[in-house]
Amino acid sequence: MNLERFRRNKMIVLNQQSLAYQAARAMEDNHIGAVLVSGPQGLAGIVTDRDLALAVLGGDHDPYYITLAEIMSEGLILCDVSATLEDAARLMREHRVRRIPVMDNGRLAGLITLDDLVVDGSIDLEALRAIVVAQLEVEAPQKPAGALHPKGPVAVTGRTRALMRAKARAEQVYQKFILNVADTTELEFERAERATIISLCMLCRRLTPQEARHLIAQLPSMLQPQLDQCLDGPDRMVTVDAIREELARAIGAGPEVAESAMQAVFRAVSGTVSEGQIDEVRGGLPADMKYLFPDDWSGLARQRAG
Repeated sequence: MNLERFRRNKMIVLNQQSLAYQAARAMEDNHIGAVLVSGPQGLAGIVTDRDLALAVLGGDHDPYYITLAEIMSEGLILCDVSATLEDAARLMREHRVRRIPVMDNGRLAGLITLDDLVVDGSIDLEALRAIVVAQLEVEAPQKPAGALHPKGPVAVTGRTRALMRAKARAEQVYQKFILNVADTTELEFERAERATIISLCMLCRRLTPQEARHLIAQLPSMLQPQLDQCLDGPDRMVTVDAIREELARAIGAGPEVAESAMQAVFRAVSGTVSEGQIDEVRGGLPADMKYLFPDDWSGLARQRAG
């Protein structure tokens, strides 16, 4: 029996630049556990509710800013509409997947899932059991390959692909941001990192909590947990002089280096977040602090960052 009955009139397919938040909403609105992801050459991957939990929440990323390209599982296992249920079950077992897109002459026609096999009742219980066991045997940080349950700390050679990709991307973006500050000021990485966190934390405290949250959401995800502790503003004791003095003390530098570090951090911010967000930040600052985000910095900094 072929897979004709698994054709679907409506398929939820998002593009690679869609956001994790949009995928979560699509899953909720359609009561599904995964969305397919399209690319320039057709189907590019799949994002499941598990990917959202592990790669986005587990990776401490903001679902409003991380794209599906960063968290999707690539290398989709496909099945032609002329294939049988047994073929689909075998592919699920061999490739340890629960969902397989159904194709017709190279075009997406439907989707068959493990749940479909269970509900259909045509596949024997042992074949279904083999699919579940194969997936449970996947290696994890606390579980060696082949085991069904955690065994305690183990040496892991492979991890969830989506989680690794998201983590690597987050580290890359963070490193680039700090190196941007370091290159401008000629500070070593650790001092540039310290200057970045202090400058941004004090800036957030000068803004209202809502303004600060909007800004933090667009900054590198690895900065966000530290800046979430700086939402007790607006603190009018935060001034340019106060930031400069705190930086000088923290990085062991004179006023000129501290000023340079402060401006380098805010220039990096201008090259990272949207121009609309820079306008909101500038609007929340007093007149004597607006020079930290000149009108022409955003585009210039973005060009340098690119």
